[in-house]
Amino acid sequence: MYSPNQDPPHLPGTPYAATGGTPLGMPPLRGDRSADIVVIGGGIAGCSVALHAAASGARVVLLEAKEIGWGASSRNSGHVPPATKQPPAEIMRRYGPVYGPRLIKATREGPDLVFGLAQRYRMEADVVRSGNIVAAHTPAALGLLRQRAQDLQALGYPVEIFDRQKTAEVIGSDKGYYFGCLFDHQGGTINPLAYVRGLARAAIDEGTEIHECSEVVRLDRSGGKWRVVTAHGGVAADYAVLCTNAYTGDLWPSLRQSVVPVRAYQYVTRPLRDNVRGTILPGGQGMTDTRRLMSGIRIFPDGRLFFSGQGPLFGPEGRPALGPSLGRVNEIFPQLGEMELDFRWTGWIAMNSEASWKIHQPAPGLLAALGCNGRGLAFATILGRE
Repeated sequence: MYSPNQDPPHLPGTPYAATGGTPLGMPPLRGDRSADIVVIGGGIAGCSVALHAAASGARVVLLEAKEIGWGASSRNSGHVPPATKQPPAEIMRRYGPVYGPRLIKATREGPDLVFGLAQRYRMEADVVRSGNIVAAHTPAALGLLRQRAQDLQALGYPVEIFDRQKTAEVIGSDKGYYFGCLFDHQGGTINPLAYVRGLARAAIDEGTEIHECSEVVRLDRSGGKWRVVTAHGGVAADYAVLCTNAYTGDLWPSLRQSVVPVRAYQYVTRPLRDNVRGTILPGGQGMTDTRRLMSGIRIFPDGRLFFSGQGPLFGPEGRPALGPSLGRVNEIFPQLGEMELDFRWTGWIAMNSEASWKIHQPAPGLLAALGCNGRGLAFATILGRE
């Protein structure tokens, strides 16, 4: 069976790299270390763990198999929505009257956390905080969005439902394409590669020791410590935290079995003509829609159009379904006409039947967080902090 970790070891070519800062270039682990916490995985969740733990006074060592941000953290849409896949009513039903409100509150504060960290640690991460849009592709989907909005409004959160005409205006779409949308004023967008590198550098400033090109080959417990072993060294720590999400291997097989890795396809055009650029998401929001397909769309600061597309969901990187992907975007935005692509790349999303991030404690002193289901950026930061 093909593993996501078998993908090419270099970062894919994306426009994030142009403004994402320089790679960290941290050396591989050589020799033995001791720590309070060892973090496995240098994506957003792992770097958030390291930053918040080190800032609290813990001795932290972080090990990354490739380079910081190599996985989903540098390959996503850069959307920062204050939302999980579940509406508030489902969260309350699933987690109850004590934990449900806490989860909703944490989720709603996710963008504040992300953008606050970017500001505090002076990350040049192309932050745009003008909200997020979720568009309804059917009347039934609009009804579900309307109920979600009512539940959030009852809790005092700034969301609105727009009708078909207003939706066409804020998206810049054909007036008959969407039936309405939920407009969430708390969200925004960011350069995710710049952000995850910024988290890592902030963690280093707080005292974290980071090693790249340091794949963990063994994880076991002895004498009340977790022993993490790489090809050329090891770390003994009181606590170990697995933050590998869709790239989870065989270190703890039951964790890998808790998610289904799905390959996602992303595309970015050349900068759009000025007369077209101003008509598409003119307010700078990131948007998705209610279909099951990956549907992220945004305009980058330099005028390029980003959109999620289609292709083989499993196995080695295959030929993307470029025709259907371009066709869908042209249906939404007929004014685009023929598009020229500058970038295309793929990466992996960890899906599960609950469509929800989970924190696991599979053994004493061992924690793991995985299952982003396409809602990784803000919630990975939250779970890392927790």
